[in-house]
Amino acid sequence: MISLNTVANEFFKILQASQSSWLVRWLLNALALSQAIQPNGWPENYKPLDGERFNFIVVGSGSAGAIVATRLSEVPHWTVLLIEAGGDPPPTSVVPSLFATLSNTEYDWSYKAYLDEGVGETHPGRAIFMTRGKMLGGSSSNNYEIYTRGVPQDYEEWNLEAPGWDWNTCLYYFKKLENMTDISLFQNPYNAHLHSTNGPVAVSRPEDNAYSLKINEVMLKSYEELGIRRVLENNGPEIEGISRPHFTFANGRRSSTAESYLRPTKGRPNLFIAKYARVVKILLDPYTRTTYGVKVMLQDGNVINLFADSEVILSAGTIDSPKLLMLSGIGPHEVLQKHDIDTIVNLPVGKNMQDHAYAPILFTGKAGLSSIIPNLVLATQLDSFPIPIQSGFFSLGGSVSQSKPDFQIFSQNIGASASVLIRYGCSAITNYNDEFCYSLAKPNNIREIILASVLLLHPYSRGQVSLRSNNPLDDPIIELGYFRDDFDLHKLTEGLKFISNLVNTSYLRKVNGTIPKLAVSPCKEFVWGSDDYWTCYVRNVAGSLLHPVGTCKMGADGVVDERLNVHSVKGLRVVDASVMPKIPSANINAPTMMIGEHASDLIKEDYGVFSR
Repeated sequence: MISLNTVANEFFKILQASQSSWLVRWLLNALALSQAIQPNGWPENYKPLDGERFNFIVVGSGSAGAIVATRLSEVPHWTVLLIEAGGDPPPTSVVPSLFATLSNTEYDWSYKAYLDEGVGETHPGRAIFMTRGKMLGGSSSNNYEIYTRGVPQDYEEWNLEAPGWDWNTCLYYFKKLENMTDISLFQNPYNAHLHSTNGPVAVSRPEDNAYSLKINEVMLKSYEELGIRRVLENNGPEIEGISRPHFTFANGRRSSTAESYLRPTKGRPNLFIAKYARVVKILLDPYTRTTYGVKVMLQDGNVINLFADSEVILSAGTIDSPKLLMLSGIGPHEVLQKHDIDTIVNLPVGKNMQDHAYAPILFTGKAGLSSIIPNLVLATQLDSFPIPIQSGFFSLGGSVSQSKPDFQIFSQNIGASASVLIRYGCSAITNYNDEFCYSLAKPNNIREIILASVLLLHPYSRGQVSLRSNNPLDDPIIELGYFRDDFDLHKLTEGLKFISNLVNTSYLRKVNGTIPKLAVSPCKEFVWGSDDYWTCYVRNVAGSLLHPVGTCKMGADGVVDERLNVHSVKGLRVVDASVMPKIPSANINAPTMMIGEHASDLIKEDYGVFSR
């Protein structure tokens, strides 16, 4: 007998074959949304009992933690407990186009990160909302879904500090996690060998609707005029160039690690997932420096101890992994002493924090009724990125290394009349002040706008994460440290000035495009457009692409070794973005997933059950 699912799947295939129709595309999106709204499919919540034992305890189910727990549980005689402070991802996480709705909700840790005095004065309190996912999948469930991996030189430099992290090794694990659905890449042998269709993480580049297709073509040509060549993809053999980006979603669903690793293993008998459970301390024998478990606060407020016979694996992320280490007596002696915490191991935990600072620049495009139409078709884009976006990498003369790009560019086209949403996002998501947000949104009342963000990929400046107190429920202190090295400010300013020349390209000249003067109070004394003005502008409007890394650096002078074991401690590893010694030329979700895959094999290898 033919099942209802079979009939539904065949109907879905027929619709997909006809999706050029607006109505059919809307129906497809409605179906995708209805699937996402249904709560079934996530693993059940395991409620651990005080004193329970497992072979491995993994703390945090994010971009790396969900992968480690899933891969370790492939060994049938190992028991694995995955502990997650949040719950299941909501529909707004699953539906690809709704990513911007999750900041400052129960699914976000809602941390604030702070800029130094004289930096970021357009941010109230010089604070930036450091959005971090608090749900299955962690930040892979609430990021902006851009899929970039970095360039070979990023990983060759890692390998100098931590042998075993060279490009060829890392590429193996990128391909292991990747299910590339963009068939255009496999038609070019130079790109094809860099990709895989066999991994769990679905990666796509959805077809544009008619309006997005036209806009993307115009913008890609504009960047070509500027000297940034068009390439097939941002993860290909070319170090620099611009294209439409790839995303971690497909078939109407976000491909977070919750979706791609945990859902398919639902019901695996040796994998236990404790939701709404918050680890407050790592249990560590101070004399033998051996880890034996974790202290956990449950949803009802009860605190229990859980024990690990083999290892505790800390995958709580760049902010919370160092916080937990320090609360447990592993960290800089001066920080721990300040908060009356006994130092078990003195390590540079929380130091070396790097992030991709960006500076936005606004261009006005065409006016009139036709500039509004892209906003009217947003309902047909529920399964995709909602607005036209171009992304790429470029360098300027005098680069420190020609094998790595200096900058990443994100360029988004927003149709006229979306100014209310722009003001909301400007304030609620990126925490700019009302004056700046108003000036950013006002030009969009009657004209399309092009909002370009220029990222400094390889900063010299370093921030840090430290403890606010010895109370595990208190947020840590996050210092972004932007522009502590003057060269970073100079470099990012030069990048922004270069992109400002977009206003002189054919399309923007044709539509009488401009660069509106945004409201940046500290810069009023400077002549608009002068070098001093742009330097002041970048210093005060800098924001974060939410790519913090490096606070548990791997290497001899860091926190973990090349196999991610915490120095001088037995039975404890860190597996997440915090172990990166240097920030790569990439959005960090894909590199963090790669770390999860690589670490899983290292652990299996150390216990004699795997050899690649």
